Amino acid sequence: MHLNTSYYRNGTLEFDKLFTRQNVTEEVLERQADSKNEIARQKLMLSGKMPDIAIGPWCSDPYECDFMCHCWKDVPEDSVFDLAGKGVDTFKLYNQGVEKLKDIPLDLLKGNQLQQVETARSKKNVVNPKQLREFLDTLRYPLYFLDFETFMDAIPPYDGMKPFQHVPFQYSLHWQKKAGGTLYHTEYFAKPGVDPRKEIAERLLKDIPEGACVLAYWKSFEAGRIKELAELFPNKRKRLLSIVDNMVDLIDPFKARDLYSWKQKGSHSIKAVLPAFVKGMTYEDMEIGDGSAAMEAYHQMCDCADKPKELAKVRKNMLEYCKQDTLAMVRLLEVIEKMSAK
Repeated sequence: MHLNTSYYRNGTLEFDKLFTRQNVTEEVLERQADSKNEIARQKLMLSGKMPDIAIGPWCSDPYECDFMCHCWKDVPEDSVFDLAGKGVDTFKLYNQGVEKLKDIPLDLLKGNQLQQVETARSKKNVVNPKQLREFLDTLRYPLYFLDFETFMDAIPPYDGMKPFQHVPFQYSLHWQKKAGGTLYHTEYFAKPGVDPRKEIAERLLKDIPEGACVLAYWKSFEAGRIKELAELFPNKRKRLLSIVDNMVDLIDPFKARDLYSWKQKGSHSIKAVLPAFVKGMTYEDMEIGDGSAAMEAYHQMCDCADKPKELAKVRKNMLEYCKQDTLAMVRLLEVIEKMSAK
């Protein structure tokens, strides 16, 4: 493991280079009396009646309240709070008795919010075939579908890194040589606890032919990781940046609402778009169902390196999740192709 030499010496973390020591004994002693008074005040509050406070922005700002499941229990499904984006004051509507999304007066809405409520009422999809065909025209074959999984740490584990910088340790890659052709798949998964950056850069260049069109969902994330690899490995910079130059973002037609389902509830996240258009394909029943869970799973793998059975199970779940992301893109592109012909 290549440890960051700024914080480590002979394999030992030097805490004095990460933290500043300060004696706060006097300050703590001065505040002890205040602490006793605060504890007494809190006990008195807890012995009283439930506070009569309406739900509002303060329920999640600056942090989500631990009691939201209690205070929001009467908020119905498909409520006004499902309205995405900026516009009307949903709390004001709710306090006026407008609780459901479909009941919001249309004259209060415009743009994407108006479209969201109209489609929620009609239960119909929005399809703009011309714009979908224009998107398809930006693609060429062979076509590669790419998705990264990353981890990040507060303390940079390797040289040349910043705190909380994403490190790609896994990718899934589906590809087709021609439209509607045979679907191929390959993947990369780094050994836990080892700097994966050089190997993943080399494998990426081996798996993606020079000049190939690469499709990603929210491509700025994948592009950002590739640019970081290019900065780290100057001898691979040109080839890596050529991948970025040939990337197309699959989120674009969904973000532009050229293809939109009322089931998305205003979101263009792949987790919302996929089940809305591809029947039976969802992340809900997967052991690992989102990027945060994948990141946590990687750290779990690092901690169980001496437990082969547990390691194999987590690895299997990780491979299934990342593969689902690129297969989801394949299926969504098929939907776009079908809808563009209408």
